[in-house]
Amino acid sequence: MGVATAGPGRIMLVAGACIGNFLEFYSFLAYAYFAPMIGDAFFPDSSGLNGLLRTMLVFAAGFVARPVGAIAIGRYAARHGRQRAMMLSFILMALGLALLALTPPARVIGPWAPLLILLARVVQGFSEGGEIGPVTALLFDAAPPGQGGLYGSLQYLTQLLGSLAAVTVGLVLSLVLTPDQLYDWGWRIPFVLGRVIIPAGSALRWIATAVPHTPSPVGGARPPALAVTLIALTVAGGTISTYLRHFGVSYAISVLHLSPRVGMLANVAGMLAGLATVPLGWWMAQRSHHLRGTIGALMVLTGVLSVPLYRFAITQPGLPSQLLLNCVLFALSSLTLVPLWQAMLESLPSASRVLLFGFIYSTTVSLFGGFTPSLVTWLIQHTGDATMAGYLMALAYGVQAAAWYGLSRFDNQHHA
Repeated sequence: MGVATAGPGRIMLVAGACIGNFLEFYSFLAYAYFAPMIGDAFFPDSSGLNGLLRTMLVFAAGFVARPVGAIAIGRYAARHGRQRAMMLSFILMALGLALLALTPPARVIGPWAPLLILLARVVQGFSEGGEIGPVTALLFDAAPPGQGGLYGSLQYLTQLLGSLAAVTVGLVLSLVLTPDQLYDWGWRIPFVLGRVIIPAGSALRWIATAVPHTPSPVGGARPPALAVTLIALTVAGGTISTYLRHFGVSYAISVLHLSPRVGMLANVAGMLAGLATVPLGWWMAQRSHHLRGTIGALMVLTGVLSVPLYRFAITQPGLPSQLLLNCVLFALSSLTLVPLWQAMLESLPSASRVLLFGFIYSTTVSLFGGFTPSLVTWLIQHTGDATMAGYLMALAYGVQAAAWYGLSRFDNQHHA
């Protein structure tokens, strides 16, 4: 593990590593939260679930571009340094946000509109793919001895904060704008706001990557094949459950036919509940050896509860059922995802941890993350059963629980 300058230097490294992750998830999830409005603007010939499905397929295109970005920006970093590579990803973020914010609707420029939105999503996915390796490296370099896994879990925390920022903006807009204004132009505001913070984020990242530190070694020991498989399964399960939770706003609007403000208010409450349980998740991660059974049982419990929670939301649509669904799932996920992040990162040898984890993460998220909203929309559309989201959530947590029991048995000290 690398060693960062203590005190302010360590704080600056962590902040610089996390700012990009925050902005990426903010822009990615803003798209998901406003998918019904984006579909109305760029796929006007489609309606209801058909329009949502097309919008979510464009959403998925960003994930397909992630592995390409990981390879391309990784090579750029090898030739020109980590600092330039991380600044390049920030420039690409800004470009993607600008395209989303400024592209005219289909009724103005015709078929060019969905093509430009597709390009924006590909650019965003490309930049995110190039983020994971350098960011993981910086977080490990910033961590005190023995806390690399916990620092790595800050990626989850910044994802949650970015998502919370996006849906909070959406909630405010749903409260102050009429539905017609929200569908006409209000959905663009989150992307404009994201573009505004790019300069400050770029400056922070430039300063942070200049902080003196000892980089983690590259190459060397080969990781156990079982660890690689279990990490891929863990990321797959976590990705599916994460994007199902964040798909909740579109689910409430397009599937349950609730108002945008109800869907967004419930999602805000859920993420606040998730943030509230993160400290307990960190505590559990530090004691994961003694709490192995408890952590696994919580994953199983979350999966078991998913189906009845979704059924209640379907049979009793409204704010109370949405609050229960979101708060329970987000709170329980934060308890278990922090220990999972630590187990994944610390099950790999330090010499190959950064590059290998970046590859596994980007590839698995590309396969499962982007297509989860599209898949659940398609399943609901073709079966007529809105509980499909709950079934998929239960499956995801079952996979996570099985992978956790495998990862938690690795002796991390042998691989650190």
